Amino acid sequence: MIHHLSVSAAAPQGAAEFFADIMGGVVVDFPPNPGSFMVFKADGMGTAIEIYPAGSVMVPNGEPGSIFVRQAEGADRRSPTHFALSVSMAREEVMAKAAAKGWETYVCDRGGHFHVIEVWIENTWLVEILPLDFAAEYLSFAGAITEMADPNEALDAHQPQAKTLENA
Repeated sequence: MIHHLSVSAAAPQGAAEFFADIMGGVVVDFPPNPGSFMVFKADGMGTAIEIYPAGSVMVPNGEPGSIFVRQAEGADRRSPTHFALSVSMAREEVMAKAAAKGWETYVCDRGGHFHVIEVWIENTWLVEILPLDFAAEYLSFAGAITEMADPNEALDAHQPQAKTLENA
């Protein structure tokens, strides 16, 4: 169980408000990193997303705990880090809310196993949104993997797109 995760955005409050809206959560300030916000979902599991100002990174600081520093302005914000988020909102409404912010959105088939709505937050980083029907597909797929004699076979049909093999 992942209880919370952190991401960054050029407009952290706007991103936090988007997530609070689609997941039925609340936005609060996150003082340890000024200009940051947290979104909490009242689900009894502590589900939360921390949204830091763009360029924020965490670095070790020994026993007192990690500290926040900022990368230089204009640093590349693309990342392989992403997450899937189940929501009870209909896919059309999720896509409309993302489009209203000017963010790219796509309904994608993940190798015939399950579907996601790719929402490209600030057109920079990915979150996979799973409305209830897509979440059911994902949970069925994930559950089936754990029951397989050779779980590695589960993703054999899910091969990279040709562009994946190109240099950025």
